[in-house]
Amino acid sequence: MKTTWMLLACAVLISSAAADEDTQAYQQPVVEVQKALSEAEAGEATAILERLVADYRNDPMAISGRFGIQIADHHWEVAVERTEKSSRRGRLTDHQFGPHEVTLKSGRPAEPTFVYVIASIDVLRLIAEGKVNAGTAAMQSFGSDQVGVELVSMDGFSMDSGAEARSYHHLAHFFTAGVPEITYFGIDNSLETHGAQMTALHFMKGFRVGYFSIQPEQVANSDIRLQTGQMPNLFIITKGRGIGYLGDRQIELRPGMSVFVAPYVRHEFTAVGDEPMEGVLVLYGDNSDFAFGTSYPAYLEDLYDFHSDYPFRKSDQEPSSPGTQ
Repeated sequence: MKTTWMLLACAVLISSAAADEDTQAYQQPVVEVQKALSEAEAGEATAILERLVADYRNDPMAISGRFGIQIADHHWEVAVERTEKSSRRGRLTDHQFGPHEVTLKSGRPAEPTFVYVIASIDVLRLIAEGKVNAGTAAMQSFGSDQVGVELVSMDGFSMDSGAEARSYHHLAHFFTAGVPEITYFGIDNSLETHGAQMTALHFMKGFRVGYFSIQPEQVANSDIRLQTGQMPNLFIITKGRGIGYLGDRQIELRPGMSVFVAPYVRHEFTAVGDEPMEGVLVLYGDNSDFAFGTSYPAYLEDLYDFHSDYPFRKSDQEPSSPGTQ
């Protein structure tokens, strides 16, 4: 049976890496990167990207910015200038988003920025067809993992937290066509990460949502390096049963439960019985932000102070300039 997951596995030539004895049979998929595009493949890639650009021009979630795309030995630059127009009444429900100015140019970006490195033309095809989204193809257990979509910085560009936020945004919306944006989830549309099958449903800075499925033979977070993190997680169980090892507690998991895991609390999950345990995972924050100096609760205190002063009621000027919220 040719499932989408099987198609992706064939497309990017995923194989299982040998497990390290210290990581309790943890296995990370390995992606083989295409070295060069034929002339026909380069033309096909450009045509796909042009369709994505045309769609992004009318995407209510488009934001301004520039980024690069690379597949093998070919490069492109995408530049976006967002347009938002308010109504004469000044009501947000009457706002018009777009058409935005979105351009695609062949070649490396003229100025340093971040680049989405797509492993192969086959990965781009599957993303364009909606069979596997870019967020799923970009999921990593560790920063060293080779994945279907890799985010890299050009020389001279500093990937700070704000740039990372913009990269998440374009990843979620530029590479997903249509309004509304539809993501198919399930075992056929997922990849393995952290020892479970995962589909990225929506990514944005500080708040990422995914579908998970833990098969009867799988143990999520069996690798000790994955059992604790700097930010909280929320697990919502919708199907199947399992056991959760949370801190020093063992908890029976069943549909209709949600489990909030605070920062630095050990969490490991396994399915019980003959069917997988499935549900929705909400990830708050990013490990890269809270690795040094600032904890997630301290960040929340600063964020709430910011909201005390933020002017949500904007002026009623019309039209708004590109990039105006």
